[in-house]
Amino acid sequence: MRRRTFLAGLAVLPGLTFTGCATTSSAQSARGTGVIVSYAAPYDKMWAALMDILKDLGLRVASANEQEGVILIGQGPSAFSWGERVAIFVERIGTQGNTRVEVVSKDALGTNLTATDWAARVHEHLKGRFKRY
Repeated sequence: MRRRTFLAGLAVLPGLTFTGCATTSSAQSARGTGVIVSYAAPYDKMWAALMDILKDLGLRVASANEQEGVILIGQGPSAFSWGERVAIFVERIGTQGNTRVEVVSKDALGTNLTATDWAARVHEHLKGRFKRY
């Protein structure tokens, strides 16, 4: 019985080894691959709203650079997930006070089937506060 358990563990190990782990920097480097939505809202109001929304969602901000428009979040493991890495990119659109928000959500472990889709949740909250552009 112990031998079977040991052999089963050995069979699973390569699968876990070869699936990559995401870091906040890998989420940041995935810019352009996330969910992008444009809103009719000025940059400063959007930035403040994002900070409130992230707090409401229980996400801990690892770093935030308002000048560059980048927010990085490293969500640790929980009972339902191995954790997620999220990058949010905020940029001004034109001169009419509109803003584009991109949310990149990566699983901390490539095989994380129960990870939360943070892009959908963040945009859902933004949609409740601002009109789409």
